[in-house]
Amino acid sequence: MLNTTLTIILFVVPVVQDQSQFDATLNFHAVHQFSTSIDGGGKVEVTRTGVELRFTNEISTLDDLQIRFQYQQDDWDFSGTGFGALNPWSKITTFDFSVQWTHEFNSTTSWFVGALARSSYEDTFSEGFVVGGTVGVVHSFDSNLTLGLGVGVIEQVIDDTRVFPLFVIEWQLSDTLRLTSDISTRFGSRAGVELEWAPRSDWSLGLGISSDYSRFSLDKTGIAPNGAGEATSYPLTLRATYHASPNFDFTIYGGIVFSGQLEVTNSASAVINKQDYSSAGTFGIMGQIRF
Repeated sequence: MLNTTLTIILFVVPVVQDQSQFDATLNFHAVHQFSTSIDGGGKVEVTRTGVELRFTNEISTLDDLQIRFQYQQDDWDFSGTGFGALNPWSKITTFDFSVQWTHEFNSTTSWFVGALARSSYEDTFSEGFVVGGTVGVVHSFDSNLTLGLGVGVIEQVIDDTRVFPLFVIEWQLSDTLRLTSDISTRFGSRAGVELEWAPRSDWSLGLGISSDYSRFSLDKTGIAPNGAGEATSYPLTLRATYHASPNFDFTIYGGIVFSGQLEVTNSASAVINKQDYSSAGTFGIMGQIRF
């Protein structure tokens, strides 16, 4: 049975535009979410580090192929009493590989289809391995507004397949202001929308809201041997990006993470513990190198 998430996810796809035959980008991030109280007792904080390598190739005048590889490590720290004392998981490693083909149907409309392979795990790569796919359409109403709609589906570790909507937006409100789903603070399974202000060519500021979701396999010990963990939240962030050159951007940002929730599922697919945690501050740095 399909499990449909209620979370609206804004997805990043190439919009119809002129581009070079081939380009590559390397993104990296280091982010810390500060310690906060868990409703079931104790405290939690997490540090995330990772890199993403993305290749985009214009395989014809109408077709683009994008290949993306991502590695991320989430270092969770639980402490105190209650849920914190259970220490349900520690270090979670995620490998993510995806391929997406975008076809230009006409000068204003394109459609995309993609495939995804991911493993997110505490102990064993094979236990966290899942596959999925996406499909959708993007339309440019004029030079200032592009919208898209699609659907994604992905397997879940010890759970029903997850189905989720995809939304694309690129809205140029003025010469210096735009609303976009291509958020600068996107990494991992995070997606959202950002209002960007670029008063100068070398600096831009952004205010964004996003959805952060991850589900992963647990090791053979602890409170749910061979089970699954899940973490969800909604970060609100303010960032500043320095465009040092056409080939390098550096971003620093901070914000507040709202509606954090942690869930533990045992190997028999039963949820044995589910806890909310209080809002937490977050701080991070990001960089992008274009080749």
